[in-house]
Amino acid sequence: MTNVQLYLAAGLPTLAVLVGILMNEVMLSWLSTSLNARMASLEGRIDMLSGKVVELDNRLTRIEERLERR
Repeated sequence: MTNVQLYLAAGLPTLAVLVGILMNEVMLSWLSTSLNARMASLEGRIDMLSGKVVELDNRLTRIEERLERR
């Protein structure tokens, strides 16, 4: 076995593993960014919904007060 064959036999699998690790890191980074964006969107929707529930509660409280005065 010549030196070139040895380098290819050891180098190519090592290079393939390193490329695989790099690709996994890129995919995990992309997934994390995507999930963070979705969570931020969901938090915004939940905040909006809870604000509407508080607003509805305030309206019902005022209606109850008006009914009690009668």
